[in-house]
Amino acid sequence: MFVVVVYTIFKNLPLLCFYMEEDLRAIGLSKNEAKIYLALAELGSCSIGNIAKKIKIHRTNVYDAIEGLVKKGLASHIIKEKVKYFQITGPDNLLNMVKEKEAKVQAILPRLDLLNDMSIKNEAQILEGLQAAKRVMDNFLSYKDTILVMGVSSNVADLMGYFLTHYHTRRIKEKIMMKHIYNTDAHKRIKDLKNMKYTEVRILPSEYDSPVATNIVGDEVTLIHWAKSPVIIRIKNKKIADSYKKYFDMLWNNAKPA
Repeated sequence: MFVVVVYTIFKNLPLLCFYMEEDLRAIGLSKNEAKIYLALAELGSCSIGNIAKKIKIHRTNVYDAIEGLVKKGLASHIIKEKVKYFQITGPDNLLNMVKEKEAKVQAILPRLDLLNDMSIKNEAQILEGLQAAKRVMDNFLSYKDTILVMGVSSNVADLMGYFLTHYHTRRIKEKIMMKHIYNTDAHKRIKDLKNMKYTEVRILPSEYDSPVATNIVGDEVTLIHWAKSPVIIRIKNKKIADSYKKYFDMLWNNAKPA
């Protein structure tokens, strides 16, 4: 049985080495570094010449790759009779190398977050499709602030289906107020909304009806053209959002209670 197992391992050794080489490259070793690391793991202490012969790589390239492994702390050498012999420093150092990289990433994350915050102070996006509309609406809830919507058409509930019901359930559970100014043709939808907590609805005269809904929350203004494949324009800018809030308040005060 032991002989069969050993035979099976050696028979599949080239394939095993190939996958290990791919894994080593995935954690940051170059192609030659990965080949040499595996060769040293198999051969033990070895000279440059024997490494080059084993993996069929030119000696100059072996030198370069060995230097890279030494700098990474994955290989070391001893001198015997004026000849350098190289060996790996221990497989655990692979894990240490990955942990060191993780620590470096953790160290720069706060600075990256700061840079990202600075870059998105003024942001505009154009999106398309029902799934995109759902994700945008999900994002509204993350503000934990009153959501203002004007120009809502009657077909939104049909387009969004169960998502809209679930959406309002989540919103009400989080006690997020939502104020709608609906188009005049949305009588059935208005009736449903009037029975919801943290929800207010008003109607403007028909000349203000629009297929484009304007959503305002936090420092974001989102225009959605509600159709089979909605087109969404997101603008993230505090001054613009504040201006739209003032405009909404003006319309709200002139709209009729549903």
